[in-house]
Amino acid sequence: MRKFFAAVMLFCISAPFCISAPGAVSNLSTAEKVSDFLQLAALYARNYGPYQEKVDLIGFDLLNVQPWVDQVTASTSDLQFYDICTKYVASLEDSHDEFTMNSDFDAFLPITADIYDGTVLIDFIDRTVLTPRQFPFAVGDQLVSVDGTLLTDWIKQLQPYAVNGSANAVSRNRLSVATVLERYQGWFALAPTTIPTSKKSTIVVQSQSTGKQSTYEIPWEIFGTAILGEGPIPPPVGKAKQPGSHINVDIGRRRGAQVPGGQPNPWGLWTGPRPVIQPAVIPDYMQALQKLTVSRPLDGPRKAGGLSPFDNLFPVFNPPAGFKLRLGGGPNDQFLSGTYPAQGKTIGYIRIPDMDPPDQTMALEQFQGEVQYFQSNTDGLVVDVMANGGGDICYTQTLTSFLMPTPFRAAQEEIRATESWIAGFSSSVTQAEFEGAPQWVINLYNEYLSEVELAFSQNGGLTGSLPLCSFSQTQTPATDSKGNHIAYTKPFLVLVDNYTLSSAELFGMFIQDAGRAPLFGTQTDGGGGNVVSFDAGAYSEGNTRVTEALITRASADGTPGFPGDPSNRDFYDGVGLKPDIAGDYMTKDNLLNGGTTFVNNFTTAILNLIAPPAHR
Repeated sequence: MRKFFAAVMLFCISAPFCISAPGAVSNLSTAEKVSDFLQLAALYARNYGPYQEKVDLIGFDLLNVQPWVDQVTASTSDLQFYDICTKYVASLEDSHDEFTMNSDFDAFLPITADIYDGTVLIDFIDRTVLTPRQFPFAVGDQLVSVDGTLLTDWIKQLQPYAVNGSANAVSRNRLSVATVLERYQGWFALAPTTIPTSKKSTIVVQSQSTGKQSTYEIPWEIFGTAILGEGPIPPPVGKAKQPGSHINVDIGRRRGAQVPGGQPNPWGLWTGPRPVIQPAVIPDYMQALQKLTVSRPLDGPRKAGGLSPFDNLFPVFNPPAGFKLRLGGGPNDQFLSGTYPAQGKTIGYIRIPDMDPPDQTMALEQFQGEVQYFQSNTDGLVVDVMANGGGDICYTQTLTSFLMPTPFRAAQEEIRATESWIAGFSSSVTQAEFEGAPQWVINLYNEYLSEVELAFSQNGGLTGSLPLCSFSQTQTPATDSKGNHIAYTKPFLVLVDNYTLSSAELFGMFIQDAGRAPLFGTQTDGGGGNVVSFDAGAYSEGNTRVTEALITRASADGTPGFPGDPSNRDFYDGVGLKPDIAGDYMTKDNLLNGGTTFVNNFTTAILNLIAPPAHR
């Protein structure tokens, strides 16, 4: 279990910034802060599905709130209180769960960095701001410190703010590096207090060519309005008893793949504006089901010139030699796809950037067309879901059916039973019957209602595994309009990394559990459930997202490195998916050479699937 700083002074001494920074205000009373914190804790106590998992895997018990209440009581500013709430939720190490503020304040430095071969290296420099003459450091140089604090210390202190990748230690550290260089207050309450008054920071960079360390002062780019605390609140009339302290109840900018001095768009992708597509209208009776099928990270800031770590159409590597682009060059293209030659074979490649396209019908039509082309014109296929942040579970299941020539286990979840789910499913049954919904929808809601009512009577009850996208527990292969099976039948592999998250992991799980194809890359993040947003405090106006259900696997599949014997756990939440073939893009060699080594390695892997070396 994590150790917590109960005293403000201790925190200020041990951290690169101090939570009682000048400018922070204190308009929330102790009673109001305690009340809001207990409301936040109660939301998780009532709704959080993986509660027991977190006790077993990482030793964190969200019901043990007394140490947190002590911190809240001792807090001396509103921002300090927000920070305590953030750290409480972050202690779950769950990529789908975070406490957030209503703030658009965002400050970033005109460089980005990441962890390559275990070292923090600069991987992008905005040369419109930092000229080579004045700032002669280069991509691949080591970022040693920022404002006098070593990057190793920054990483430790900023882990609670590693939103959208906190289930995996590797992604947690990488996003901590991103937070050093980009301070977004929506996820990091103290962000405005960490920017120097000069609006410039001092960085120390070690040259890769000479080994010499040099110091530079670089400017922050700042947007939005900083929140330094709550506004004054008129107290309710009368006295309230002090609340008790016990409860009994999927950042940073990322560069596009490019080699130093190379073309900024080596894939030839469309970079202009894309048409605005209105989301499909969903019948009222499907709203409850939709809540169960949302599995993706929290949306963050999107800035001109900046890219999210997730959901980019750009791969992190440059195209293989001889690559011929098919999709990706047009404004409506939902995928990047093409072919390239390798040792006399034709390899197909398709990148799935996210599982939440603006038009699912268009996306599925495009994917079907590419799969049919690959079936006729390739010897093997590489499917890329690296840095795919997830999205819609049922869309993911349908997408997978184009790669599975035999039936496979459909998406299923264990649901944390609550009164809200009982009322929601009961209402959905009535609406579905009234509006003439398909019978499978009515049957599914009736099953949900029955299972949730049974689990509701148990302490912290979870249902059994329930199907999500149809009444059947099995998904059949994709078919065309005439009913012909059209799934890809040739060898393929799936590229994954620790930024493969949420329903993108579900995609890999389907394929791995069925034994259809290997996963190539690094261990995925471990965000395996649906996620629902809540208001998290009437006084503090906070927000939080809670994982209410757990996606289950076809069988128990252990992931090494966790306590509590995870070998008997049939889910990937909190542990991720272990790749069948190891291949790490995050090396200095790949950074400096556009991922050439990584591309060569996965090309060798797909060639071995097409024809093992002994048979060539």
